[in-house]
Amino acid sequence: MSDKKDIDELVEECCAIFRRRQIEGSLPCAKKTLDVLRLIVTNKRHSTAAALIDEIRTVGYKMQTARPVELAIGNMVRRVLHIIREEAKQEQYDEAKPGSFSQPANTEGPEAARGQTGLLSKALNSSSRVMQRGLSLSNLLDVGIDPALFAPAPSALTPIAEVGTPAERSDVMERAAGGGGGAGGAERGGHGGGGTERDAELESQGGASSRPQSKQNKKTPPNWKGKHEVIESINELIDELDHIQGSITVQGVEHIHANEVILTMGMSDTTYLFLKEASKKREFQVVVAEGAPRFDGHLMARKLADAGITTTLIADSAVYAMMARANKVLVGAHAVLANGGVVAPVGLHMVALAARRHSIPFVVLVGLHKLSPLFPTDPELLYNEFKGPGDVIDFDVVAEAFAQQQQLATAAAATAPSDRDGAAGGASGPSSCGLSASGDGPAAASTSSAASGTSGIGLALAGAAAGGAGYSYSYAAAAAIGAGGGGAVAAGGGSGAPFPTVGGPPRWVPLPGNVHVPTPLFDYVPPHLISLFITDMGGRMPSYVYRLLTEYYARDDYFLSREVFGKER
Repeated sequence: MSDKKDIDELVEECCAIFRRRQIEGSLPCAKKTLDVLRLIVTNKRHSTAAALIDEIRTVGYKMQTARPVELAIGNMVRRVLHIIREEAKQEQYDEAKPGSFSQPANTEGPEAARGQTGLLSKALNSSSRVMQRGLSLSNLLDVGIDPALFAPAPSALTPIAEVGTPAERSDVMERAAGGGGGAGGAERGGHGGGGTERDAELESQGGASSRPQSKQNKKTPPNWKGKHEVIESINELIDELDHIQGSITVQGVEHIHANEVILTMGMSDTTYLFLKEASKKREFQVVVAEGAPRFDGHLMARKLADAGITTTLIADSAVYAMMARANKVLVGAHAVLANGGVVAPVGLHMVALAARRHSIPFVVLVGLHKLSPLFPTDPELLYNEFKGPGDVIDFDVVAEAFAQQQQLATAAAATAPSDRDGAAGGASGPSSCGLSASGDGPAAASTSSAASGTSGIGLALAGAAAGGAGYSYSYAAAAAIGAGGGGAVAAGGGSGAPFPTVGGPPRWVPLPGNVHVPTPLFDYVPPHLISLFITDMGGRMPSYVYRLLTEYYARDDYFLSREVFGKER
């Protein structure tokens, strides 16, 4: 009980680490996930493979929801589930293959032994090889497959009623009758009743010894015997993650040639090590885009220069202009999706479009631990997140704009009751609205609206709907007009600068100073813009991703959510 509590606390601690983003990067998150799953397989008891799969899926879903954008967490959970399923299938195959049939003790004489030999030869004939391979498209139309071959061979311990066909049942009964009248029957008769007494004694001893064992099994359920192979496979997977970058970077000499110009963007450890390894035997140049708004391309350029590689640092806006000089584009990726597209750092979609326009190969360096079975349109997929606007705009400017917005909101809220009063007073004449403007534009429409008793918001909409110069007044100006203030607002001037509209329907005008600063982290690059994946298993085309999915994941584990799993967590 204490071990289970410790494991549960460890899982919760791991989820808290993921949620607080104390571990950054796909590779560290994948290693942490495998460590937790290995502890669950090692320390908890599961009687069957299905119980272990249920436990792993529950914990994996919890860890994935703690950090949805790190798809490597769910990928490692699916890899472990695939390992468990393959081990369970191997056990079933070993138990069902003809060579594993247990031979009964020879207690029925040589006639019965010869009969059993005939059954074994029947099970091992040429047509039974189909069962070893299983049904597939290659043997689905084969003729002469006996369904009885897919059932275990009858033995002395098998009831006659369970034998497959009536002919086989009669055959077994005849052999049993012949064995009873032969030498085997005489041998059993020669022993007399001693054998019966000895059997009864053994049965009594066996029954007495089995009772405490059954009680013991109730206290401690048996552990699935395939766990040892699963733990070994998880250890191999962790070792594979430890050497995954080395497996990718060693291929640098094969893909980079002499005097080439390589273009990359931002900072990627895999790309840096790839170029550094290739520079030991090749002379080439690297053009690095700075990768705004984080500008981690500056660090990339400095590292490449320290490694002795000729490096040129450019702005992101100069990528298209410099693309004509490049021979190849090398970038990293955050995840590879099921359709062959990649989730990459923001700005790489623009680089991929420029490379496609200049017919330059766009090569992605990625480990297979980032391979996800999800499609870009799947509701399970959350491949983007937003950082604070501090990388784009100074916090002093944000604070100033926020204070201005708060002041305008407070003023609008304070003038809201008097807005209705001003509208009621405007019915007696237009003198309550001190508006001074010339022309038959939106000012005239606003004045007529005030006279008819509309509110300040209605004034802004009326100004937008009127023809004339086609301007819409801001909320602050409309509130001032509705309150009966003496502020004069002209087209294109005043304290609340109007926003032009291009002959469209009336629209709501945001408050002055309300600037939205989104800072997404990732871009989606579709597969038709990608030329090649360089993985730890070699080069792969985007069209080959479907084959990798069937090799590393089981289709039942593509989705880890409780809706698909069918259980409430």
